[in-house]
Amino acid sequence: MADLNAGERARDEDGHATGRSGRGRGQIILVGAFALAVVFVALALVMNAAIYTENLATRSESAGTADAHVFERTTTKAAEEAFRYAHEVNASDHEGLRRNVTQAMDAYHNVTRTQQAAGGQLVDVAVVPTPPAGTNVTETNTVFESPGGTGDWTVASGVSGTRSFRLDVENWLGDSDDELWVVAGDADDWYLNVSYDGSLWEVGVNDSGTYTTCATTAASDVTIDVSDGTVDGDECAALTLGDVGGSYALKIRNGSVADGDYTMIADVEPTAVAAGVPTEEVLYAMTVDLTYRTPELRYRTTIRVAPGETGG
Repeated sequence: MADLNAGERARDEDGHATGRSGRGRGQIILVGAFALAVVFVALALVMNAAIYTENLATRSESAGTADAHVFERTTTKAAEEAFRYAHEVNASDHEGLRRNVTQAMDAYHNVTRTQQAAGGQLVDVAVVPTPPAGTNVTETNTVFESPGGTGDWTVASGVSGTRSFRLDVENWLGDSDDELWVVAGDADDWYLNVSYDGSLWEVGVNDSGTYTTCATTAASDVTIDVSDGTVDGDECAALTLGDVGGSYALKIRNGSVADGDYTMIADVEPTAVAAGVPTEEVLYAMTVDLTYRTPELRYRTTIRVAPGETGG
């Protein structure tokens, strides 16, 4: 180890001290350098500690947000299951369905609230009061006419949203220049047309004056999924009703030219559907408010459950 003691004094011919030797001066420089090194090391430790603290805080915040997102995904899954189960086995009227989905989510909330509190998180999960009523309309193996046999008719009035809306056109009963139309509001707003010339099906959409040919197929029948925006599984974005604003009447024109199946869920009461059309009461959608809180984070979001509502 370096010797940090003061050096011997230089002496003159008579033996008197004359000052420090060169060795002494070197040792003083060494002491100063050692002190500076200690200062620099201390500064480095302080800076590293600050950086570590900042990184730790960032990681903790990210972890908290990730935990909130995990809880949101879990709650979304629980809400979807409660919605599905209520419609499959619990009730067939709006009030019973609302009661059942609310009770299911309350039970979920009571369990998760206790579990999350043990880890220092406070959570709130609540179904927004009065989920909107809906009506399932399904007709199979039928001509696309009204129950009274009219080719031009209104399926439902006051519609502002549909989900799981699909048509399966199976047999063409008209001429090659006939067209089957599904109209939302006025034909100037949106309409779907289907035609068949004896060998090829053609499907097109007029959306506010812009006409798009969705598909031409030689298949024996054609499946048009309006909500999913597909014809026989191939995408056609013009199909979706998402851009049709406000409430509208959903109509069929020239229904006598074809037969097949159609089904949809509309956000209306059964009384808004044409008399004689088979209907079933359902909930159109369910909305759940979620809040997730920790000492460092407050996260709030809304979960919407509306199966089959893909743009239309």
